[in-house]
Amino acid sequence: MNGSVLIFGSTKNLREEKIVEIVNSEANKDFEKTKDLSEKADIKIVALLEDEKTIGISQTREGVKFLQERPFSYQKKFLVILDCEKLTIQAQNSLLKTLEEPPAYALILLSSKTQNSLLETVVSRCRMLPIRKPRGCAVVENSSSLEKILKMNLGKRLEFASEISKEEKETILELLECWIEEARDMILKRPRDENRLKNIKRIIEIKKDLENSNVNQRISMEALVISFSGTL
Repeated sequence: MNGSVLIFGSTKNLREEKIVEIVNSEANKDFEKTKDLSEKADIKIVALLEDEKTIGISQTREGVKFLQERPFSYQKKFLVILDCEKLTIQAQNSLLKTLEEPPAYALILLSSKTQNSLLETVVSRCRMLPIRKPRGCAVVENSSSLEKILKMNLGKRLEFASEISKEEKETILELLECWIEEARDMILKRPRDENRLKNIKRIIEIKKDLENSNVNQRISMEALVISFSGTL
């Protein structure tokens, strides 16, 4: 496989699993996670930097420059761009020529929530690889389900909030999306249950706060689990 590939849809974790799968197949390696790909001579990862809201043109230019030299130890060079929905317009435009005519030894892998998050000129230069989200939010383990959390006492809820807050923001947002889905199913069973209505409203509020501001993840998740009303 050569050229430019846009991996979109589903969750961040599943998109990154596909990236690792492709790199392993093309390079005959056995990496497990995207972090295993970093600091390899023939692999460069471009991603959202800590405390930044966008990926700028300086980062994409580094990626383009990286591809100008031939592979050092692999047969191919891999440029992996994560969180592509965070690319600025200028950063996306800086990639166009390279996406359209990458070196023969290069494989460019882009990961984005949706293809609509990117300029059409970027999308048109890539092969599409959609990742489908598992039905019923299967990405959330049973131990992390809303049902399980509501059965916990306050101490256990706070322990869970402390642990989950150490994850990347994207992972927490995916969890909250699944909790919203679960909460809606609960409301359908008991549409007049005010506690269930309060729970889903609170989850949506916290999710919006995390998406639109730099609120502390631990404080937000702890406040959320404390605020849950009632049980199943």
